[in-house]
Amino acid sequence: MKFEDAGRALDRELEKLRKCFDENVRPQTRVEMAEYLRKAAERLGKLAERLEKAKP
Repeated sequence: MKFEDAGRALDRELEKLRKCFDENVRPQTRVEMAEYLRKAAERLGKLAERLEKAKP
């Protein structure tokens, strides 16, 4: 799988997740999930930095 294809697949899955939240999740749960997603995004950013530093 190419990196670009993986990005598109991730975008599709995130859209599905957003729709699921909009249709099925309580407001307080949404607030909690937003916090978890922010933490995950921060960790992904750190992972991306490590990957960039490891370039050959």
